[in-house]
Amino acid sequence: MGAVLGLLVVAAGCARQVPPDLVAGAPATTQAGTPAGDIAVQVLRRYLGTPSENSFPERAFPTVYVMDHTFGDAADPSGKQAGGAPIPAATQQRIAEALAPATKVVFVADRETVLEHKESCARVKDDAILITLGPPVGDARRVTVGVNGFVACLGATWLTYVVQYQSGDGWQVTGTTGSMSIA
Repeated sequence: MGAVLGLLVVAAGCARQVPPDLVAGAPATTQAGTPAGDIAVQVLRRYLGTPSENSFPERAFPTVYVMDHTFGDAADPSGKQAGGAPIPAATQQRIAEALAPATKVVFVADRETVLEHKESCARVKDDAILITLGPPVGDARRVTVGVNGFVACLGATWLTYVVQYQSGDGWQVTGTTGSMSIA
């Protein structure tokens, strides 16, 4: 969940990206001692398991494509999703294992590789969903993570989750913040 820049700016420059293990080459744990992959797992579970947030009330996605970079503008429908920070291979593996066997997670470097019918109404192949994550922005107790889920030209959502560290329970999504867009 690499370099998805924070969509929520916390009080004039106080926001910072955590935890660093979502960025290649960074340490593997947050100040709270919890791997950043745990945050991504909780965000993906919440998004995929909450139809009112993913806009697909009667649909489970056995295959989920996830961009292998995080993008700061993931929750912005007008975002360019350029650049981004890579999600380390170990974090990708941790996420895929945590969601298996119910969900097959496949990380992709280029969204175009999983899209069909690009000349008309693009859609994700294999009746799957493509998810782009933002980097966690906040501190060792509370972060925000932007999310974009794309199924087709008229099937996409953009929103930002609030994720908090709770003693005994670890990282938990506690809600959303800011606007939510649906196409």
